[in-house]
Amino acid sequence: MDHGRIPAWRRGIELAHTVCAAVAGGTLARTDAGQRLRSAAVSVPSLVGEAFMDLTATDAAEALARASARLSEVARLLALEPVRLELGEPETASLLAEIEALRADLADLSANRSLSPGH
Repeated sequence: MDHGRIPAWRRGIELAHTVCAAVAGGTLARTDAGQRLRSAAVSVPSLVGEAFMDLTATDAAEALARASARLSEVARLLALEPVRLELGEPETASLLAEIEALRADLADLSANRSLSPGH
């Protein structure tokens, strides 16, 4: 399957773009939290795409689990007071809503992927 057609991958790309744009606009870009936030957000769609490479079912499940862990890291970083203050409450709330939608997509994808036979 082409990972570009997977809703979780597309939503992950959108989240990564939104996070990178939000961080780039201020002092957060020069902080450790800002760098970690961008890195974690960008890795999510990468790991989702990796899950659909020619991997065994076990390896694909591991890639999706790592994507979920990186998504949780994004949420944790957004909860940090300096990050919330820099981004503002509306932006932070919007990003957290995107994260929840992506979390649901990843859960569905993991469930469906685990039903697929391995390569």
